[in-house]
Amino acid sequence: MTRAHRIATIAVLGTIGALAGVTTATAGGGGHCAPAEARGERVELEGACFSPSTLLTEAGRSITFVNRDPFAHNVSGTGWGNYEDMAQGDRFTTSFADEGIYPFACTLHPGMTGVIVVGDEAAGGTAGEVQPLAASTSPPADGDAWIPAGALGLAVGAALGAGLAGIVRRRAATA
Repeated sequence: MTRAHRIATIAVLGTIGALAGVTTATAGGGGHCAPAEARGERVELEGACFSPSTLLTEAGRSITFVNRDPFAHNVSGTGWGNYEDMAQGDRFTTSFADEGIYPFACTLHPGMTGVIVVGDEAAGGTAGEVQPLAASTSPPADGDAWIPAGALGLAVGAALGAGLAGIVRRRAATA
């Protein structure tokens, strides 16, 4: 993974972490993609969207991501994923042995996000009820527990964004 991919991944996952405590997950969207939920074993990358954006599946099932767009995407999760560019037609297959909720994003396209819900969480409820980074649907005992993590995630995301903007401005000025 290149340094730029690591920085972008940290920024995306920091933002996801910050937002996790603020709202329940309705994965996808990004302004132009409607969130979609489905059961299955396949996620299409098309129109700069993950479809479905919320995939419900069982533990141990193979999940395949397929890029249908004529431009590159990646599938970046926390501790899993395919961080390399996927060209049109490229596939990435993974599986999850443990029940839980596995958010992911394309670090090349802000707002291109999704979540895989594995196991019992997939059996009951809809994406609007899924807590993105918790394996349980019960709320934390301390209703304000998200504030420190959210503030840290937002601060890290803002700092990385400002740093990346400075690099782009310097490169543009020297070109």
